[in-house]
Amino acid sequence: MRIAVPVTDEYVDGPGEGLRVRIYELGNEVKLIEEYDNPALQATAARGIHMLRSALERGVTGFLVAEIGAPGVRYLQGKAKIYIASGMRVDDALSDLIAGKLKETDVPTHGEMHEHHGHH
Repeated sequence: MRIAVPVTDEYVDGPGEGLRVRIYELGNEVKLIEEYDNPALQATAARGIHMLRSALERGVTGFLVAEIGAPGVRYLQGKAKIYIASGMRVDDALSDLIAGKLKETDVPTHGEMHEHHGHH
């Protein structure tokens, strides 16, 4: 399976926030295939989508993220699996994924269907 991970300081980050994007091939071992600057950081709107699209174009079938909003979840429906690894180091998150400890999700980790950006 090919997995994309948004990364900041060796921690799993959100698709719109990670400074770098890493693509891993998971087989008998974890192999880093590619690492590049997160295109989301140049975007002004729907930033996470830019990161998700860039990884899908590279043949990714799964995403390991700290969080994901409703637009990202909708965008990935039927295209790739989403695994949440909030607050985890990348190495630990990949180990847990391979061990089957991370849950696949199809719901946003934040926001409603009507994205409003107020603090509660």
